[in-house]
Amino acid sequence: MIQNGIFYRLQSPFVGDGNETSWMVVSQDQKQAIVGHYQVLSRPNPGFSRLLLKGLKSDTEYIVSGLSSTHYGDDLMYAGLQLKNEHTGIGIPGVEESGDFSS
Repeated sequence: MIQNGIFYRLQSPFVGDGNETSWMVVSQDQKQAIVGHYQVLSRPNPGFSRLLLKGLKSDTEYIVSGLSSTHYGDDLMYAGLQLKNEHTGIGIPGVEESGDFSS
């Protein structure tokens, strides 16, 4: 999928303060996607933010790894995924690294 999929830059590291970047690759048939969200420095008490996805089929139901529910493509593209506390990894089972330079 990474080699033959459609690449989207969701958040550019060259815009704003450059502290966050997000990329997404969608398969040619739009049935699967891989999303990466990365931050350089953690911020104290930043609140929650949303990551709006692109290139999905609006009427297709997607399973998001780590969530117990399914979401339609239009929900993921227009409402987005809520990131937990700047996505530092704190409180996520199996994630030991948190803080600066985490993803």
